[in-house]
Amino acid sequence: MIEEIVVKERSEEESSILPKSIVSAKSYDWVEEETLAIILKRPLFSLNICGKSLIDWVVLACGKMQKVVIDEVKEEDLLEILKPYAETKKYLLVLFSDTPLLEKSTIAQALDYFASKNLSAMILPRGYVFSSNYIKTTDVIFSPVRKSFSPEQFLQVSSPNDISEVFEILSQRIREYHKANGVILMGEKSIYIDADVEIEAGVIIEPMNILKGSTMIEENCVLKSGNFIVDTLVKKGTTLFGEHLVMGKRL
Repeated sequence: MIEEIVVKERSEEESSILPKSIVSAKSYDWVEEETLAIILKRPLFSLNICGKSLIDWVVLACGKMQKVVIDEVKEEDLLEILKPYAETKKYLLVLFSDTPLLEKSTIAQALDYFASKNLSAMILPRGYVFSSNYIKTTDVIFSPVRKSFSPEQFLQVSSPNDISEVFEILSQRIREYHKANGVILMGEKSIYIDADVEIEAGVIIEPMNILKGSTMIEENCVLKSGNFIVDTLVKKGTTLFGEHLVMGKRL
């Protein structure tokens, strides 16, 4: 549901009206076509935060690139595990299932840097990027480049404090996504919205509302305070006056 922030870079063209440079979007389509993402399962990989498991969030950040999920291996065994996968794509991206804050744009930037510098191996704040040709021909990973891309997104979830921090960040991202799409959130910090909930423009959500599961709120609805809505379709123009629980209905 949550889309990546389009990464932008300045073009050389200057606007004749505005004093600033025109900013043009850069395409990273090739990243998804030429990269295989290998996600290593870590403890807590199935932990659900904001309607998705930790591993689901990492998979989502990989976008449309081909993905393989395998059990975590020791670092000294990683090279041997990767060799069979080196026949499939030009680049191998190795991530861990306990980094749910990753975003598509960060992964795209990392791979773009890797490709532009013609690197063979690169260590991320938590993860790796390899050239498949390098993996096929080497017996040891020697002196990989270390590079930091949005290190806060590589936060490893391994404690109750980490879980709380990640929950707050993902909840805020979800709320920002809906606000950008024309949804009005009043007292937004008291509003909880699962990742897969769909809300159309013009909806007004008052404080103390919880929306979970595959809920769909159509345009111009008003949710008064105190609703708990799960797996429910709320039709266009409906006003809900603080129902305690609405589950699996069409309203």
